[in-house]
Amino acid sequence: MIKVEKDFADIPTILTQQVREEAFNANVTSNSYCDDKNRYKVGSVQKKLNEIYHLKCAYCEQKLLDAPKHIEHYRPKKIYYWLAYSWDNLLLCCGSCNSAKGDRFETKNSAVCYSDEVFEDIHTLATAYDNLENPKIINPEKDDVLELITFDKNGKISSDDTRVKHTIDEACNLNRDELVQLRMGIVIDFINIMNEHYLYFQKNKDVSRFIPDIENFIENCKVENEFYAFRYFLLNHVEIFFEDNVVLQKLIHGIYQKYNEN
Repeated sequence: MIKVEKDFADIPTILTQQVREEAFNANVTSNSYCDDKNRYKVGSVQKKLNEIYHLKCAYCEQKLLDAPKHIEHYRPKKIYYWLAYSWDNLLLCCGSCNSAKGDRFETKNSAVCYSDEVFEDIHTLATAYDNLENPKIINPEKDDVLELITFDKNGKISSDDTRVKHTIDEACNLNRDELVQLRMGIVIDFINIMNEHYLYFQKNKDVSRFIPDIENFIENCKVENEFYAFRYFLLNHVEIFFEDNVVLQKLIHGIYQKYNEN
């Protein structure tokens, strides 16, 4: 769950065309989402979201290479029917997060209702609505929560921030078994490699074996890669994952620092 850089002014042309306006008007007239063709699900929108999100789920950060890629509504279309084709309401999501989130959208303040918004304005309403409603769930296109997230040595994600915690525990279930196991795979591989190098270091006092593997891990810690938030946290909190080996903590931290300086 990291902030995604989306150009809200770069609206896919198809979302501004007459067919979507007619669908918007039909939803407004019926006071509900009634588009049986789901006209937000089109190739050009999917392609742009795939690029923006680096083919990762907005919430769990799983890569969706061969998995279904859901065009998710931050504000559910069942409730906010007039936002069904709104560019600043469309995210890329995996099936599990999409299913967990469902049509729930809890807010601290009263939820907004349709108030004669016109089709031309639907792509720029999110910020105003956020200010009015104060949503409990994080919006990855608006909220930078990287420094508010923590992980334990078993790969479970948590936060002391109320909104981040709600997103993790209530909205998206980001500690489901599949995700924890995938995150643990990353840390176990890294720990095993570091422990092998440490055995050699104890005999030879040579840190050279650590450097290529630590640098490789750092280079894989990129926003476009799966589980960036977890990789970033591991690199910056090695003491949690190597709690019984202070020497190894210092070695990893020192190489990481030197890499960043260069």
